[in-house]
Amino acid sequence: MFTFKKGPYPASEIEPQIYNFWEDNHLFESLESDTQKEVFSITMPPPNITGVLHLGHALDLTLPDIVCRYKRMKGFNVCWFPGTDQAGLATDNKVEQMLKKEGIKKQDIGREAFIEKIWEWKKTYGSKIIEQMKLIGTSADWSKLRFTKDEEYEKAVIKAFVTYYNDGLIYRGKRMIQYCPRCKTALSDIEVEHKNVKGELVYIKYFVENSDEYIVIATTRAETMLGDTAVAVHPDDKRYKKYHGKNLILPLIGRKIPIITDEYVEIDFGTGALKITPSHDPNDFNLGKKHNLDFISVISDGLTMNKECGKYSDMTLKDARKAIKEDLIESGNFIKEEPFVHSVGHCERCKHILEPVISDQWYLKTKTIAQKGLETVENGDINFIPKRWFKVYKDWMTDIYDWCISRQIWWGIRIPVWYCKDCGEIIVSEIEPKNCPECYSKNLHQEEDVLDTWFGSALWPFACMGWPNESDTLQMYYPTSLMVVGFDIIFFWVSRMIFSSLYFLNAIPFENVYFHGLILDKSGKKMSKSSSNAIDPSSLIKEHGADSLRYTVTSYSSSSGQDIKFDLKKNKASRNFINKIWNAGNFVMENTKDINYKNEIDTRLSIWDCWIISKFNNVVKCVEESIENYSFNEASGAIYSFFWHDFCDWYLESSKTTSNKFVLRKIFALSLKLMHPIIPFVTEALWLQLEENSEESIMYKSWPTFIQLTESQNYQATSIVPQIQDTIREIRNIKSEFQLGKPDGIDIEILVLDEALILEFQSNLESIVSLARIESAKFVKKESPHFIANPVNSKVTIMFPKHLIDIKNEVINKNKKIEKLDKELQKLEIKLSNPNFIDHAPSELIEEVKSEQKEIETKKEFILDRIKVLSAN
Repeated sequence: MFTFKKGPYPASEIEPQIYNFWEDNHLFESLESDTQKEVFSITMPPPNITGVLHLGHALDLTLPDIVCRYKRMKGFNVCWFPGTDQAGLATDNKVEQMLKKEGIKKQDIGREAFIEKIWEWKKTYGSKIIEQMKLIGTSADWSKLRFTKDEEYEKAVIKAFVTYYNDGLIYRGKRMIQYCPRCKTALSDIEVEHKNVKGELVYIKYFVENSDEYIVIATTRAETMLGDTAVAVHPDDKRYKKYHGKNLILPLIGRKIPIITDEYVEIDFGTGALKITPSHDPNDFNLGKKHNLDFISVISDGLTMNKECGKYSDMTLKDARKAIKEDLIESGNFIKEEPFVHSVGHCERCKHILEPVISDQWYLKTKTIAQKGLETVENGDINFIPKRWFKVYKDWMTDIYDWCISRQIWWGIRIPVWYCKDCGEIIVSEIEPKNCPECYSKNLHQEEDVLDTWFGSALWPFACMGWPNESDTLQMYYPTSLMVVGFDIIFFWVSRMIFSSLYFLNAIPFENVYFHGLILDKSGKKMSKSSSNAIDPSSLIKEHGADSLRYTVTSYSSSSGQDIKFDLKKNKASRNFINKIWNAGNFVMENTKDINYKNEIDTRLSIWDCWIISKFNNVVKCVEESIENYSFNEASGAIYSFFWHDFCDWYLESSKTTSNKFVLRKIFALSLKLMHPIIPFVTEALWLQLEENSEESIMYKSWPTFIQLTESQNYQATSIVPQIQDTIREIRNIKSEFQLGKPDGIDIEILVLDEALILEFQSNLESIVSLARIESAKFVKKESPHFIANPVNSKVTIMFPKHLIDIKNEVINKNKKIEKLDKELQKLEIKLSNPNFIDHAPSELIEEVKSEQKEIETKKEFILDRIKVLSAN
């Protein structure tokens, strides 16, 4: 397939070849006929067809891929269902903006031509997204690829709508909705993004009818006063008791409006008097219904004042606000204005300020079906990881409102409703009717609105498997085992998938949901193109390889699902790790060419063989438990520590003297299996080389298992080797302290006060000398005055010959270090003796300073002891 190259891992050359190898051999495809294996199924959160993937998608793809690869190696029948999402409003906006750059307005070309343009967009960008998903190593079953607006999927969505409607759960009603003037469509409440906006609070006199007395009203939207139909006060507010039942005169208009009482009004907020504009505020809408008030609309399209506004008609909202304020000043109704920061709803997609309007829309009654979804999770039938997200889910499902499912855009699944223009009959059908069932007229017109994208996405876990048909795929793989998703769409998607599945299949959609955090930049800010901090995963893959990116996002992902502060430096460190694996593989294969490692490990093992097997057993257990518990960061950390430090730093180096080539090759091969789920490309490449041009993928090799050691071997691994390692570290530290680089002439003495231990040390003397990089070592029974003694522990002491050390210079240098440490200690002591610091600094910071002080004192004490030893001779 490819040849080994020494040096850095050639990701850009190897990774495409490896992915082609997987696809050419159909290794991702699952079989419904494979009934002997336990099933593990998962559906992909389908990315939008609105452009390129971002780092969040890299996380969404890597984590489930790890679990899928792990489950395959554990012997499961794994099926990962991939797909892309139509993303109605987002795609509609994107293509509209593209056409705008070409000087084309979508209204000019019409609905059908515009939709054709979107299909062209989907063909281009949908395939690009698939390519990017493959680039990161996604092992989904591409033979089961679905699009949430393909022909069969659209039939499923229409089936769901008609079923809900026939069951009395879907209705059309005139209600207050959030309207986006830019997108020209209604939005559901959870598609509203609230942002703090600087505005002004205008105080206005509303005079009592036939009186010089007035009530002061404060508003941030003076232009909506034209639609006021009441002023509300709290029934217990003593200030306004005398006005109960009276009328006010609406400034500028002269219309009489009643003073009403309602406990909704907060006595202590503002002036305690609330202007009620039922047609332009959600809360006022409810009060208007409750008190049977008039509903007067004064804003037409969310942008301008309508014809009911007299002289202000056709003005923009901003201009009308200014003109009304000027007229209030002139009429004597204006009191004052003051700066005011308030929360304003914005479109989640285009970021435009939203306008609450009353409109005819289609709604899904969600209270009853949401209750069943809540009970299902509450009973433990679906497991949330981490569990803290259940409270968020519960709060949402408890206070859920009817879902506005209609959108006034062109791209999407058109609502399957037809209106008879002759008799007014409403026809709801899965297929287009030929005539009216009441009057038999053929003069029918289909509803212009499309369904909210999330309505169709809510069916994804089962619709992607062929529902409403009773497919073999649905029978085999439903419910799914796991859903991996960002916590930010718990309302948009997770809650709706749950109640949709329960409603249509009377089954849960998945057994477990793992909520991961959001990817932020290294300073904790949300990534976006406008902030210039967005990172393109494709560029990272091009630069360092997919495995590096996969390892990086995995190392950030814990079972607690915390947000991720992504640092490019960490991705470079991950690249270094992949290079380490690649180069270690090169070394192992060069030095074990003639070894058949496929046999079982026998009992004739060196002490270092026992140690690496023991370490391997530990890391297998750790990685397995970590993946099972979704502690992906712990799995990646354990792999790194084992392979870099235990295998490469110690065992690989010791193998140069102990020479058990069989164990070296065996443990390396098992390590590739262990690392494969997280970093599949480099492990597959090395595996195929290790197998001597075999075409048998690592993907379906069995997961590593415990390697048995005898009691004596386990004792050597856990008790003897750590002491040998401590001894080697101490020798290295002393060499570093006295700047003794080369091994030439470094002849040390080792004093071991344990007869059994000295035998172990003697039998491993060659590896001690080699790993410590010294010329020789010998064992002695007492300390010598010509050597500097350095205790390793109570049983082992290392002695370095004094003639290798420039004692005079060492003492001078160490005294300089003491002076520097004293200055640092003085600064810390001043800080800790400052009452302001102790009283006001965070406790964590105080402990940090104390810890630093203790660390410096320990360092100083060590240097002083060293000076004492050197000066005594």
